[in-house]
Amino acid sequence: MAKVLLVDDEPDVCWTMAEFLKRKGYTALTASDFESALEIIESDELDAAVVDIVLSCESGIDVLKRLHGREPYVPVIMMTGEPDPSQMPDIVRAGAYDFLPKPVKGDDLLNTVSRAVENKRLVFEKRRLERELQLHAEQLEALVAERTRELAEAHNFLNTVLDSSTEYAIIVIDTTGRVRLFNHGAELMFGCAADQTLGHRARELVSDEGYGPDDAPFLIHGRQAETAGRYQGEMRLSRADGSSFVASVAMTPIREATGCLPGYLAIIKDLTTERENEERLRRMRERLAQQEKIADLGRMAAQVAHEVKNPLSGLRLYSLHLKSKVADKLDASEMSLIDKIIGGIDHLFGTVEQVLDFARPISLARRRLSLNALVDDVAHLLGPQLRESHVEVEQEMAERGAFASLDEASMRSSLINLLLNSIEAMPGGGRLLIATSESEEAVRLDISDTGCGMTSSQVKNVFEPFYTTKSKGLGLGMSYAQKVIKQHGGTIVLMSQAGKGTRVWITLPLD
Repeated sequence: MAKVLLVDDEPDVCWTMAEFLKRKGYTALTASDFESALEIIESDELDAAVVDIVLSCESGIDVLKRLHGREPYVPVIMMTGEPDPSQMPDIVRAGAYDFLPKPVKGDDLLNTVSRAVENKRLVFEKRRLERELQLHAEQLEALVAERTRELAEAHNFLNTVLDSSTEYAIIVIDTTGRVRLFNHGAELMFGCAADQTLGHRARELVSDEGYGPDDAPFLIHGRQAETAGRYQGEMRLSRADGSSFVASVAMTPIREATGCLPGYLAIIKDLTTERENEERLRRMRERLAQQEKIADLGRMAAQVAHEVKNPLSGLRLYSLHLKSKVADKLDASEMSLIDKIIGGIDHLFGTVEQVLDFARPISLARRRLSLNALVDDVAHLLGPQLRESHVEVEQEMAERGAFASLDEASMRSSLINLLLNSIEAMPGGGRLLIATSESEEAVRLDISDTGCGMTSSQVKNVFEPFYTTKSKGLGLGMSYAQKVIKQHGGTIVLMSQAGKGTRVWITLPLD
């Protein structure tokens, strides 16, 4: 028999409602104030409550809150003769089930209480069914675990993996494509708990790449394993956080002694670290090959430069001596020829020095310098070239100066090379942006121009020694700049598109 609490400070109203309920088979418990209602709440298990909002001392809302604090599933019907709109939000937040206006009609009271009692019954039935469902899931998981152990007895390797390794994800999938076993290695690999995955479609573990939304990849490969005895391949799988990874997947059919096929066993290994190591090794080999090539070029260039430098020194001395001997015997046009010879020799000397600088190891004398100040000095030094090429310079400097531990000479040379490249890329004028920024760990330099840009092939080779797209120059500027930045422990990245300009990012550590 359902128990209903009636709380109203008007005895006649409380008695009348109790009579209505008793005639319909309910047990009516009455209270005229908060304290007596609290005693009933503490001592009886209630199925519903009807509470007047306005009581002589405490508010009916307090009764509602106290009752829901003890029995959150008991529906509470609030009554009022004079509705106060300001109380409605508090009543709703406190969890009132329904409202009845005063004076309360018998049919309205009985209908509302009947619905409230039925609601509580349904809530408790739902809780009971949820417990039964959980029990069923646990029993099913125990059954899958038992069958997995039987399979492990026939497959010693799988038994070892199950008992001792978290490197592999071990999953059992039934013939409908749902997950029935999800070991700890699988939890670590996929980033989700077993109870979040058991019973769900195994398709949810597979990335959409290469598969349609209705495909069942594990079932497809499981059926292949039925025919061949075993499936081995790679799949792109999906973690709970949305990221994906490539994995090696081996699948075998699970067969009972009766020949029945309850599902498939999948052993999965994440290949992310392996692929990263392969890529890291490939990059290391490329860097080693590049360094060996640069070293060979440097040795060859240094040898050639050394062989050329001594004869050039002799030629320059002979030319200067010749000029002094014939200075009073030749006219100006003939003397200009000698000056051109000397100028050509000086130009060759400069080229030889560039080659030797490339070949020599850079010795850094680092000290705390402002990158802003260095940029200002170089921009001022290249002022004539900027004006002659009609290049507009815009600087966005870090507020605190972008200080870092730098070698002034090598960094200055690198900046000159980078800015000259930008100027030469804008022979008809353009815009050059130089920006510095800083963080707690590094300073950054951003150089972008609106010049002719480069093709993807040119960008790929831009840091190669002796590679150049210009009619003049050795192609050592970008290689030297990269060498300097790397020796400072920094990085240099170049992006360019033909006809749309070039942008260079340099990052340098503070120390």
